Amino acid sequence: MPKDRSYPRLLLIVLVATLALTLVVAAGTSSASLGAYNPAWDGTSEVRAAAQANGTETTIARNVSAYRAVAPDRTVAVALSPDESYGEDVHAVRSFVRSGGTLVVAEDYGTHGNELLAAVGAEARVTGTPLRDEQRAGPSPAFPRATATTNHTYTRGVDGIMLNHGSVVEPGNATPLLASSEFSYLDTNGNGELDDTEVLERRPVVTVESVGEGTVLVISDPSLFLNSMLERSDNAAFLQAIISTHNHVLLDISHTNAVPPLVAARLALQQSGVAAFVVGSLSVLALIVLSQPVGLLERLRAWRTQPSQSPTLSNNDIAASIQARHPDWDTQRVERVTNSLMKRRGKRESDD
Repeated sequence: MPKDRSYPRLLLIVLVATLALTLVVAAGTSSASLGAYNPAWDGTSEVRAAAQANGTETTIARNVSAYRAVAPDRTVAVALSPDESYGEDVHAVRSFVRSGGTLVVAEDYGTHGNELLAAVGAEARVTGTPLRDEQRAGPSPAFPRATATTNHTYTRGVDGIMLNHGSVVEPGNATPLLASSEFSYLDTNGNGELDDTEVLERRPVVTVESVGEGTVLVISDPSLFLNSMLERSDNAAFLQAIISTHNHVLLDISHTNAVPPLVAARLALQQSGVAAFVVGSLSVLALIVLSQPVGLLERLRAWRTQPSQSPTLSNNDIAASIQARHPDWDTQRVERVTNSLMKRRGKRESDD
């Protein structure tokens, strides 16, 4: 190929490769807030990474049937601000908890988290009212700090956590584990300021309670586990305290935003041996073809441009060949055979 045509072709290859890479990345990640496959600041992919780094077995639960496939007494399930009601699916979650499982529900302003808590038999509820603190907070009063109120396994090594536009927990008979400072208040009118009717008071943000044979941990801010928030205060240590006391972590995304296409495909292959075999076979075949693209293309090009195999000998050439093979034949016999062969060749060419 001429040199002046090589650069456009190279540019096209680069553009196609870049587009393919972009599509693969987009199909393998999520941009949903609190998404388990969202690596951005507002995702929770670091929760998965923390569990894997701890050596804890991790299951991404796209369906509540995953609750029935784990050992409850060794598993902690985490549900971050569900986007939809569990409905009849809640029976699997309730059975998991009452059989000895640990359930973590993190909610702030949604309603489905409280619905889940009520359905499994927990008493704690998230109020949904914004919590602010003008004195003990992070970048702004909307990032209040909370400290431990009692010694517990989940507060060991945790001096304090930081919320991100979180709320508070109405504990009922649950035990408060962490609470905001005495300078915190509920922004009941949502104006972002401390008004005369708003009271400064320490309020629970994390509670724990026993339900059946299991445990329910309620957190008033799912943002606590955002990738960006795990760097704040002792949020990462709090997550580690929860993970390290269990052998299995079940990340419940069954009622949240859908997983990315590539991840969904991978999980589907893990659950179907037939699909995995078919895809594996096709992959091997594709690798064989791609491993020798030049030779394959050359063979295809040669096949397409292969010249016709039709005879090109003249009458005289055919007659001479017959005479050489049969020297005892006379001239008339040679001519008859030659004419017969020429007629047959003409018929084949007309059929083609």
